[in-house]
Amino acid sequence: MKNMTVTELSEAFGVTRQAMNNRIKKLEEEFLAKNDRGVTVVNEAGIKQLETHYGKVILEDESTTEKLSDKNAINIDFDKIISQLIEDKNTEITRLSEQIAMKDLQIAEKDKQLDQQQQLTAKALTEREQTLIELEQEKSKGFFAKLFGK
Repeated sequence: MKNMTVTELSEAFGVTRQAMNNRIKKLEEEFLAKNDRGVTVVNEAGIKQLETHYGKVILEDESTTEKLSDKNAINIDFDKIISQLIEDKNTEITRLSEQIAMKDLQIAEKDKQLDQQQQLTAKALTEREQTLIELEQEKSKGFFAKLFGK
């Protein structure tokens, strides 16, 4: 149980000691006590009355502390979930990057094979054209030219 002196209360509420002393004199006796040095102190219930009057909370009650503790626990759990999600996404990105690299290699190989196919086709067409030209030339030669190879 928290008890506070006039000086402590005036500092906490940001008022003069005299103003706080006047306010405490208006409190009912049930909110006041004497400490071991005989100084008048205000108990927690009295402090709550003063908080209501000044519109300022200076004491954290246990439920507030528990709520903050619960919020901190939730935030920690949330942070763990976020960290796990980020880790999972990074793993997925790495896996997909590796797949893309593999596909790029496969595409490069197919491009190489296609280029070779086109070169072979072009060579075959050139040879065919050359053969057709030679045949035309042979047809245009006379009988004796063909016979003697001229």
